[in-house]
Amino acid sequence: MFNVPLVRVLSVFAALCALLACMVARAETAARIDVDDARHLLVRTGFGPTLAEVQALVGRSREEAVDAILAGARSTPSVVPPAWTATLPGPDERPHPGMTAEERKALRARQRGALIELRGWWLTEMRTTPSPLTERMTLFWHGHFATGVQKVRDPRLMYIQNALFRREALGNFARLLHGVARDPAMLIWLDGGRNRAGAPNENFAREVMELFTLGEGRYTQVARSPASPSTAPASARCSARVFTTAA
Repeated sequence: MFNVPLVRVLSVFAALCALLACMVARAETAARIDVDDARHLLVRTGFGPTLAEVQALVGRSREEAVDAILAGARSTPSVVPPAWTATLPGPDERPHPGMTAEERKALRARQRGALIELRGWWLTEMRTTPSPLTERMTLFWHGHFATGVQKVRDPRLMYIQNALFRREALGNFARLLHGVARDPAMLIWLDGGRNRAGAPNENFAREVMELFTLGEGRYTQVARSPASPSTAPASARCSARVFTTAA
């Protein structure tokens, strides 16, 4: 039909194939991350990456780089925690009515020393961990489920909470939330010890819904019901009762 030599047709076809292969190769090359991309990713998923960590991701696709970071995730620390974190507190490690003023002063000094040691341990873990993403997420959950030793007053309980955040750092949020609901440091921080049957304390229940999960304005504190508008329990009060023996 067309008077075109087969050789010319094949040569054109070969040229098109070569062009297509070149375009594919360029696209694949463009999809590979460079030094700036690798450093940006590691800064966002960790702290201060080393040159070796950056170079390890250069030339990979974005999917491969993310997979490499996730593959190194941990649920336990790489640095051995202070020895006292594995022991139960002795009778002189908690304040009690029989303590003298000097004994209380000595206890506070020991707690301050333990807290400084705990902070140093965690900072070392952040700096040396083979999984910066794990520690970045541990720090994120520490800020999300905010507590503080100022009220908890027990470095051991702060360590237990830190271990919970690390264990569930990249896991299921529901499991993490259930763990936080039973966490001693959180119960002290949000007055779980004052949450009694018949007199629920709403601090934890309100924070769970407003700050930890649903958000402001997405739960009720004022009772509303067509049948009994003045006595129907609000969601915050109902949730508080869940954490008492009256639930």
